[in-house]
Amino acid sequence: MTIVAEPRTEPQRDLVYDALVYGLGATLGDLAESRVGAALAEELHKAIGRHISEFLARHGVTYEVGDAPEDVARAVIGAFTEQLGFAVLESTEGTEDRGVHGTWRDILGLAAYAELERDYPDPFLACPLNAVIRFELEKLGHTIEVHGSRSRPSEGVLESWEEVRPGTRFLAR
Repeated sequence: MTIVAEPRTEPQRDLVYDALVYGLGATLGDLAESRVGAALAEELHKAIGRHISEFLARHGVTYEVGDAPEDVARAVIGAFTEQLGFAVLESTEGTEDRGVHGTWRDILGLAAYAELERDYPDPFLACPLNAVIRFELEKLGHTIEVHGSRSRPSEGVLESWEEVRPGTRFLAR
């Protein structure tokens, strides 16, 4: 017997991606609840970033990271926004104590991040963008620390407060 399925609609496809992001983020977030688990979650996150970076390069997505940590973050963000349509970065603004405040529109995975931010200090443990940035920053002895996020799914907006800083630990110091 042959089963012919109707083509999937975008919301259904997005739900699969959101479920994957949520499942991975929650798993890493749960793991990060202990000091030893946090170290393992950090290493897994960066390994995921390495694999994503290699996969994207094989498929023609490139970026030049430069030598300054902030340039690394900008280059990877540029690749994700300009080449992949991952999100629209509407604005960035430095803050005194929470790093850079970014306003993202139409970010892939928004529903998952909205749920993850309620239960975990770093809702972006499954974010491919953050994973690649952290993978690249580690080469320079830096990382990104998430100071918070606020999602507004009905508006298609996610705000984040993140800081590029020296060190490679971002969950447990």
